[in-house]
Amino acid sequence: MAMTMTARRMEMLPAQRQALWGWPAVINFALGGLGAGWYVVAVLAAGFAAVAAEAGRPLRGPRVLTRLRTSWMSRELLVGIVFVLLVAADLAFPLRLHRAQAVVAALLLALAQGFIVRRARGVTAWDVPIMPLLFLLSALLSGAGAYLLVETVARRPPPPGLVAGVLALLVLAFVAWARYLVWTSEDSYARAVAPLQRGRPALIIDGAGYGLPLLLGLLTLAAPAVAPPLLLLAGALLISGQVYAKARLLLAAGHLRPITLAIIPSRRRSS
Repeated sequence: MAMTMTARRMEMLPAQRQALWGWPAVINFALGGLGAGWYVVAVLAAGFAAVAAEAGRPLRGPRVLTRLRTSWMSRELLVGIVFVLLVAADLAFPLRLHRAQAVVAALLLALAQGFIVRRARGVTAWDVPIMPLLFLLSALLSGAGAYLLVETVARRPPPPGLVAGVLALLVLAFVAWARYLVWTSEDSYARAVAPLQRGRPALIIDGAGYGLPLLLGLLTLAAPAVAPPLLLLAGALLISGQVYAKARLLLAAGHLRPITLAIIPSRRRSS
């Protein structure tokens, strides 16, 4: 009688941290998302300048546009250019059509950045379907933080309805982030996202990036008289929390997939 044998996998080459993307990529994704979320051309331009430096040969940047059919980085650059042009048009000729088109371009830009990371098939913690959504929510959240900062400094208190909307977005973004951290029970994935789940990173991302801004927003709604300093702090935390989360995602969780070999035990026949 033949016995059923199950294969086991031996790790031939352990997971290693990727070395292709560093701080320039972090700056690109952080400032590009902030620019899309907040609608500021200057911040967006700084983000794209960083990605040009990451490529190593900035003068060859225009060549990226020749790979629109296959490269999400090319699509990000194209959408970014369109976004900048639409924002410029909106500033020069304020029309609802320009503003609506720029908003669509901003959302597409944030999604394109997420797809760039998502398509890095060799990096365990990046190659997950939820990644584009994470980048979209992060862009909106950091943009909301910038909006709260600017409006409060300009002494234009955001209406309670808008603050409530930011809080709802904050809860949604936190749920998506928590789901990402436990996306799969695969051992290599769990090891890759472990630096995001414990210690100081977890305290900064979960506590200072999500929990404290939520508390400050609720206090703002409950006590409008003390809203300005609370909104200033909440806005700063929203921005810094998302920048830090992206930095840790790229620099700490960016581990290449381990190379494994399936080992099938030899079959033995019972006598």
